[in-house]
Amino acid sequence: MSHLERIPRVLALALTTLVALGAQAATVQVLVTDADGKPAIDTVVLIEPAIKPLLKPGAAPVLIAQENLRFVPFLTVVPAGTTLRFLNRDSYDHHVRSVPSGPLGSMPAVTSFELRLDGSESAAAGGGNSGYDEYKSAAPRNKKSGSSQADIKVDAAGPIGLGCHLHSSMRGQVYVTDTPWFAKTDENGIARIDNVPEGAAQLVLWHPDQLQEQPAQPVQVSAEALKAAGKLNFVPRKRRGA
Repeated sequence: MSHLERIPRVLALALTTLVALGAQAATVQVLVTDADGKPAIDTVVLIEPAIKPLLKPGAAPVLIAQENLRFVPFLTVVPAGTTLRFLNRDSYDHHVRSVPSGPLGSMPAVTSFELRLDGSESAAAGGGNSGYDEYKSAAPRNKKSGSSQADIKVDAAGPIGLGCHLHSSMRGQVYVTDTPWFAKTDENGIARIDNVPEGAAQLVLWHPDQLQEQPAQPVQVSAEALKAAGKLNFVPRKRRGA
C-alpha cells in the first residue's frame, strides 16, 4: 500500500453563521469534523469577500516559541505584513527554517528563511525542560554569540512549514492570509470569526496535511442563520504529543 493510499480521504465541514453584531457585520462560527465525526483541530478558516480591504497587521510581533522540542503554538495564522518573533525557551540551541507543508512536501513555503537561536539562559537555570534532558546533547551550547530570539516579516500569502535542523522531529506551521477575516479551529473543531461584512463571500479551508488546494465554498454572510457543508479529501494525521 502506497503512502497516499494510507491517508484517509474525507474531512467534513459544518458551517453555521450566528447572530449578527450589527447591520453591516456578522459573527461566523465554523465547526470542522473529520470522517469519524471527531473535531479537526488546527484547520485554517478564511472568509474572503468579493472586495478585500487593505490589511492592517498588528504593530506588535506575533510570538512563536520553541519549547520542550515543539513549536508553540503548532499553527499560527497571521495577516500578510506581520512580523513573526521566534523565541527559544529551551536551554539548548535550536534552529528555525522554513520548509514545505503537506505530508509529501507538496506546498513550498511562500517565504524562505533560516536562522539559529541560542538556548535560553532562563531555561538553563532550571525552567521548563523536564523530561527532555536526553536531547540537550543534540546541539552544543552556543557561546552566546547570537540571540535566543529573532524576527521575520512575512508579506506573501500562503503556508510556511517550520522545522529545526538540529531536532528533526520538531514541526510547526504558519499560514499567512490576505484577508482580515480568519481563524483556526480549537480543540473542539470550532473557529469563530467576528465582524465579517454582510454579503457574498468565499469560505476557504486549509490544513497542513492537505495534498492540494481545496475549492472555495460560496457563502452569503447575513444576520440570518446560514448552514453549509463542504469536504476536504483527507483526515489530518495525529501529531506527536497531541
